Amino acid sequence: MTTETVLRADSMLTPAGPVAPAELAFDETGRISYAGPPRDGSVVTHDLAGHALMPGLTNGHTHSAMTLQRGVSDDESFMQWLATVQGIEQRLTHDDLVAGLELALLEMIETGTVAFADMYYWDEALIERVRSAGMRVFAALACSATDHVAYPTVSPMTGGEVLDEVERLAEHYRDDPLVRVGFGPHAPYTCTPEFLREVRERALAGGIPIHTHVSESAAEVAQIREQYGKTPGEHLASLDFFDADVHAAHCVHLTASEISTFAETGTSISHNPVSNLKLGNGIAPFPEMIGAGLELAIGTDSVASNNSLDLFEELKHATILHRGARQDAAAVLGPQVLDIATRGGAAAIGFPESGALDVGRFADIVAVDLRGTAAAPLPSESLVAHLVYGATGRDVRHVFIGGRHVYADGEHLTLDADAVRERAREARARLVA
Repeated sequence: MTTETVLRADSMLTPAGPVAPAELAFDETGRISYAGPPRDGSVVTHDLAGHALMPGLTNGHTHSAMTLQRGVSDDESFMQWLATVQGIEQRLTHDDLVAGLELALLEMIETGTVAFADMYYWDEALIERVRSAGMRVFAALACSATDHVAYPTVSPMTGGEVLDEVERLAEHYRDDPLVRVGFGPHAPYTCTPEFLREVRERALAGGIPIHTHVSESAAEVAQIREQYGKTPGEHLASLDFFDADVHAAHCVHLTASEISTFAETGTSISHNPVSNLKLGNGIAPFPEMIGAGLELAIGTDSVASNNSLDLFEELKHATILHRGARQDAAAVLGPQVLDIATRGGAAAIGFPESGALDVGRFADIVAVDLRGTAAAPLPSESLVAHLVYGATGRDVRHVFIGGRHVYADGEHLTLDADAVRERAREARARLVA
């Protein structure tokens, strides 16, 4: 006999639209078995009166261990900021990475994120920290050159050795529903064409995805034009880089031609509006990306360039930013952005069975508190608008990932929150001393 966990709530966001009142059930496999109006005779496991159920959010691009660098360079230009954070990275230890990663996991879970795409140093021990916490991760191992050691105080691995490690880890976690491992060549301006070709060849041979930065700043675009006579997207296309499964972060300065190339090759993009604004890098052509049918995600980037991992903040910015810039309230719509941050983002980073409250999908569920002043009054037909424009991560009260209850009424169930915060404070104090 199948055992169901049953959630009852005031409302629920399904692919067909809001349902109110609502019931959602999942079985012991962690997949949704029912999502609709309350059924007669159901044995309710969690009575979430005063809450709305929504799909878990997906962070399309971040560097999670950089939580230790929150606020280290808040008012510098992009290249100055990059130099500051890279200087700190030369002092990181593996224990620092653990502290920073677990702090990020805390913040993401308690603000409703269930999956994230990350580019940084990764190894099996760090991936296991994510699995233990219950989250889904697309872990891309950062690298930039065959002989370059990116994190010398963490590991002596060169870029070439990182590529070997990616292949090993990708095979080890190939069938894991929580983990996807990929190559993380930093960007066209830090990687040689020869290195990018090698990454492409290995990615195609092993069926391994790639996560990289593209056209984040105008300075980057100018540098690539000077070196190769092409834009970053054109340069990568000339290397047949997009033959592989590529997930590109930022893409602030894409041309119309590059957008077409990304659409034709199935290259996905993470739009990171707050980070792009904070670093003064510009406003990405997000409406054009939507119009071209690109596979899109919404990301925060690291807290060193954002200060927050709260995706609700990104939801609002990704919608209203482009309306204001275009002087057009229809430039980007709230339902579009919410779908990108859930179903679309999950698919973009390799978890297509997450991102929607629908039968057969993973039970990746967030319960948002509707009892606060900012949610009053709230007719059920306004649920999407509230989630995009009114809710914040502080309204999240429960999180389930694959049916596992990881956050319950403000309490972490898979992480020791107090201990994690204390370790992070100690590591930060040492790094900036």
